[in-house]
Amino acid sequence: MWLTLDIGNSAAKGGFFEGDRLAETFRIAREAPPDAWEGALAEHLRRRAVTRAGVASVVPAATALVRPLLERLAGVPVEVLDYRMRLPFALAYETPQTMGTDRLAAAAAAWVRFGQPADGGPRSVVALDAGTAVTYEVVDRTGVFLGGTIAAGPALLRDALRRGTAQLPVVPLELPETPVGRSTLEALQAGILFAFLDGVRGMLARVREALGEAPLVVATGGWGAFLQSHLDEIDLVEPHLVLHGIRVLMALNDPDA
Repeated sequence: MWLTLDIGNSAAKGGFFEGDRLAETFRIAREAPPDAWEGALAEHLRRRAVTRAGVASVVPAATALVRPLLERLAGVPVEVLDYRMRLPFALAYETPQTMGTDRLAAAAAAWVRFGQPADGGPRSVVALDAGTAVTYEVVDRTGVFLGGTIAAGPALLRDALRRGTAQLPVVPLELPETPVGRSTLEALQAGILFAFLDGVRGMLARVREALGEAPLVVATGGWGAFLQSHLDEIDLVEPHLVLHGIRVLMALNDPDA
C-alpha cells in the first residue's frame, strides 16, 4: 500500500493507494499542533502496511515537521516530490524550481489519466485546482507542460477585502440569487463569487485561444464542484487529483520498476 500526502496552505490531504485505486483518504488541518499531527497520522497508519510514501508540499515548514514523523510511523523513507524527478511530460516552464509540486502532481494526473484516452488520440488538458489559490496547469496534446496561471480563490479575496477596508464584514461564501446585492452582505457575496465564476470562465477562454483548441478541463480543490455546477467549461471534477498525481509520479520513479 502506498501513502500519498498533499500539504497545502489550509490542510494536508492524504490517501492510501492499492495499486492505482485510491482506497481511503483523510485530512488534517495545517494549523494543528505537532502532537495533533502525530496522533492523526498514527491513527490513519494503524494496521496498514505502507511500502512507499510520497509527499507534495507548498509549505516547507510543514514538510520539515511531517517527513520525520511519517518515516518513523510508517517505517519507510518519504519521497518528497521534486521537479527534477522523471515526469510524464516535457517541461516548457522556465522556472520549475519555483513551482509548487502540487501543481506538477495535478498536471501529471490530468495528463496521464485524461489526456491520453484509450479510445482516441491525445488531447490537451487543463488541471484547475480551485482552493485557497486557483491554479491552471496546461499540458498540450503533444505532452508538453506549457505552464499555467495562479490567481486568488474566493476566501483570499474575501479576506483581502476585510483587511484592506475599515467597515466591510467577513461574509459567508454563498452565491446570491442576483449580482445586484440588496445588502452589504449580498453585495460582497456577489462581488466575490460572480467575479470568481467570470474570472474562471474568462481564463479558460484565454487558455483555449492560446492552445488553438478546447482542452479537457479537470477541476479539483474545494471549489471544484461549485465551478462545475455553474460553468459548462468544466468537463470533469476529480476531488483527489493531486493525490492521484503523487501516485503517478511515484510510479514513474519507482526504483524497483
